Amino acid sequence: MSDSPYKDPSLRNPLATYLLSFFGVALGILALPRLLKYVTRRLVWGTIAEIVAIVLTAVFTEQAVNRLTGKDDYSDGHGN
Repeated sequence: MSDSPYKDPSLRNPLATYLLSFFGVALGILALPRLLKYVTRRLVWGTIAEIVAIVLTAVFTEQAVNRLTGKDDYSDGHGN
């Protein structure tokens, strides 16, 4: 058996390996800006949506607990 790490005989040719590597890197360089823009947009909007959902859940939960327990946020001890 040969000592080559490649199982496919076409990849044993150094020219084929070089060309595949070259075009793979070129395609990666061309696709990377678009991919980064897409991922960033998804990440930013997803993070904002998650923060809004958590805050709204906390506010509504606090209001529900206050109504169920009979506590009133407006009684501050000043006669109101």
